[in-house]
Amino acid sequence: MKALVALGLACSSAFCVAASDPPIWRGPISGGVTDNSAWVKAKLRYKGASARLLVSTNVDLAGPKWFGPMTALTEQGNMVEFHATNLQANTQYFYALEVNGSVLMDKRGAFKTFPSTDQAASFNFAFGSCARTGSDNPVFDTIRQLRPLFYLNSGDFHYENISSNALVKFRMAYDRVLISPRQSLLYRSLPLIYIWDDHDFAGNNSDRRAPSHYAARFVYEEYIPHYDMAGGGGDVPIYQSFTAGRVKFILTDLRSERDPVKTPDGPHKSMLGAKQKAWFKNELLAAKEKHPLIFWVSSVPWIGNAGVTYYPIADRVTGFIHHANRWQFEQDPATAEENREVKNNDDFWGAFAYERREIANFIRDNKITGLCILHGDAHMLAADDGSHSDYASGGGARFPVLCGGPLDQNASIKGGPYSQGVYKCRKGEGAFGYVQVRDSGTRIDVQYSGRNYLNEEKIGLRFLVPSP
Repeated sequence: MKALVALGLACSSAFCVAASDPPIWRGPISGGVTDNSAWVKAKLRYKGASARLLVSTNVDLAGPKWFGPMTALTEQGNMVEFHATNLQANTQYFYALEVNGSVLMDKRGAFKTFPSTDQAASFNFAFGSCARTGSDNPVFDTIRQLRPLFYLNSGDFHYENISSNALVKFRMAYDRVLISPRQSLLYRSLPLIYIWDDHDFAGNNSDRRAPSHYAARFVYEEYIPHYDMAGGGGDVPIYQSFTAGRVKFILTDLRSERDPVKTPDGPHKSMLGAKQKAWFKNELLAAKEKHPLIFWVSSVPWIGNAGVTYYPIADRVTGFIHHANRWQFEQDPATAEENREVKNNDDFWGAFAYERREIANFIRDNKITGLCILHGDAHMLAADDGSHSDYASGGGARFPVLCGGPLDQNASIKGGPYSQGVYKCRKGEGAFGYVQVRDSGTRIDVQYSGRNYLNEEKIGLRFLVPSP
């Protein structure tokens, strides 16, 4: 019987079923994981179908906890969601959905609860961005096979560039992603954490003026298991935060409240918006007291000046590139700033230099240490040890910056320079960031590895964070 269940074949027991017309259409997906809970979401094929979630520490789902039931409703995109609670910290769990009385073992998933927030614990995670809609690149298998604690998508989950307030278009975009065999298996195998950027929010270089605001937010909440969104309900930004052991993660929404990039830079131009920026600063202050290591998921690059090309290479050039290797370039990077034509039309922090300096000054003045930025958007692997990330007035806000991508989009380079250099992928190569966190209780050792779909390291950086 167990062999049949593992293969997902139909049998006489209600604990085993497979069908040519499966009742689960998309998913399931886990996310919003803490040290004692997790969210699971799935899209059912038929409206009115009833589902329950079972969660167990046993791979065969013996002795499960049950959650639900919930009914699929058309006005909610036939999505069902379950909050699994009262779980044990740092524990491997397996789960499945029971739909109309049958447990669908062929869609079985897994997640591991996070270490307790006061526990010095070690873990690994992967992050990446920028994948073609529905990509089935082998990079997703590579990430899954590394068995990280979670996978973090830092933007451009799809490339549909939806510019209208159409729920059905956003639902179709998520459906196209989740039908990918490799991606669907990844998201069943470990928790997904996701914050949007431009192509999956409203289109290239989109901002707060986008007419797709409401639909983007509504469908994100339908499909994605997430953490509490501090901005509240309705058409508001999706910023959120979570912890794993003594490590804090802060995810900012840098699209839905940002001013147009061509707005003249100054105190009234913002990428975060006033409310989110106040929340972000409070998160940093609160984390300072409890968490030696803080990862800020910025989605767009932090390093670089608007209009400056620090890696002026020919399109045909791929592989490892360093700003000190002048022989790789078509022009001298030292003169790039003198030759720039546009000063505020770059879609990253360089075009919001005033606000970037404000944030850097806040970090310095409040003695916030142990900060590291994770970002995507740029189609490259890159890492900086803090040599080029300090934008505080007079200095004093130096921290590492890590870039992971592209998952399968065509390569491009944005911002810089980066102390460890950048890696420009070959077409279809696929790349991601892999981070190992080792917390001994007296210090935290962080190892970043920018890898391709063959799991080959192309960029690396190690840094140590002292622990009080």
